[in-house]
Amino acid sequence: MDIVESITKVLLVGLLLGAGLPALFAVGLRCHAKGSSGVGADGTISTGNPAMRALGYAIFAVVALVIVTALLWITRQTIYYYLDIKIFPFGYK
Repeated sequence: MDIVESITKVLLVGLLLGAGLPALFAVGLRCHAKGSSGVGADGTISTGNPAMRALGYAIFAVVALVIVTALLWITRQTIYYYLDIKIFPFGYK
């Protein structure tokens, strides 16, 4: 039963990070587009919503933070070996 539990955890994290981050980025793009001003297809000028634009930027920041954290986690051993800096308090050999 331990193997099934491990496979389930890996599947859930893979779905969250593998499909969740691009979906979150798409939501951020949609919010930013609703918040931006511009000319519509019929020639009318829309003013946009600054709160939606700010929400889009906040979502972009969350996605960027997750990506940077993942890259630092992957390279933590190399950074520790060459620079003697422990970025995370755990996970070192």
